[in-house]
Amino acid sequence: MLEVPGWLNFFFIAITLVTYLFVVGSLIFGNDRVRKRMHAIALLMLAWVIFQSTLSLNRWYMDREAMPPHLAFPVATALVILSLLLFTGRGKRFISGLSLQTLTWLHVIRIPVEIALYWLAFYKQVPWSMTFYGHNFDIIFGITAPIMAYGHFQKGWFSMKVLKIWNILGLISLLIIVVTAFGAAPSPIQAWDFERPNYAVTHFPFSWLPSFIVPAVLFSHLVVLARKEKQIV
Repeated sequence: MLEVPGWLNFFFIAITLVTYLFVVGSLIFGNDRVRKRMHAIALLMLAWVIFQSTLSLNRWYMDREAMPPHLAFPVATALVILSLLLFTGRGKRFISGLSLQTLTWLHVIRIPVEIALYWLAFYKQVPWSMTFYGHNFDIIFGITAPIMAYGHFQKGWFSMKVLKIWNILGLISLLIIVVTAFGAAPSPIQAWDFERPNYAVTHFPFSWLPSFIVPAVLFSHLVVLARKEKQIV
């Protein structure tokens, strides 16, 4: 375990749980086809989270000499799943039935994630470059997510074009912090922040950040960008 207060561990567990509930909510408030698969998908996601817990608790992610770095495993897995959803007929039919409003609300999770990263940096478990003092602008999208969700889906203040632009900018912000975090993680290919590497993501429960929370946020952006305007009503 990291040398951080117990409340920070519980805080991050709560963040992960809320993220999970948002993703499940996008199924619950989706169409009938999606709701029929809700229980199976929810159980698969839960199994994945538990599996990641097992890996981190057994120090698998702490192997600094592994090549490729073990942190590449959840990233590669997420990319494979996203590719199947975005580029196959069955995957496209599935994402066309998800609740985009719920997936837009999901981005509020970026606020507590930023708070957690700040405290992890304070306790010297991640570099400051991963916080809003460095290259992380995600808190902006956490703050504006309720405005976009309510303004587009409830009031019609924003067009679909505006919502997609917001998602593109949010996606760029996410990719910046992912590159920053991966490059700072202790591994043979670490590129920066050598004095204070990104230790946290190799430990439980913070390993859920790259293995579940970041893929969920990425998924939320890509689903909106992949959907046709006629599907978003």
